[in-house]
Amino acid sequence: MLALAFLILSAVSLQTIQVNDTTPCFLNDTAGANMWENCGMGEDFLQTIFLGWEWATGGYFTMTLVCIFSLMTYIKYHKAVYPLMILVMFLPVSHFLFPLELWMFVAVWTIALFGALMYFIFNKQTKEFG
Repeated sequence: MLALAFLILSAVSLQTIQVNDTTPCFLNDTAGANMWENCGMGEDFLQTIFLGWEWATGGYFTMTLVCIFSLMTYIKYHKAVYPLMILVMFLPVSHFLFPLELWMFVAVWTIALFGALMYFIFNKQTKEFG
């Protein structure tokens, strides 16, 4: 046990790094009665309503909602043009609110759809059915 104590060395830092608190204000148990004022719930009621949803989805509530709308539209009508129209309508809003996250989201889904298209082309279109 003494040999193990010598193997575990403590780290020494000469610089203090400030890390912001990542706990949302509505989960702060020590806030007391002033939590409503500290979170800004008295000024912006719409933000208050969506605060839990934004925290649960990592801040991507509106993008998640638009994706659910487009998926529901595609499932109901089985036409790709209707979800594309929904996504085009919400594109300026999404780009204005969070441009970097939107383009990363678009890039990931573009790569995934391109991969699915390549899979379909190579595995379904090149086989001889007979």
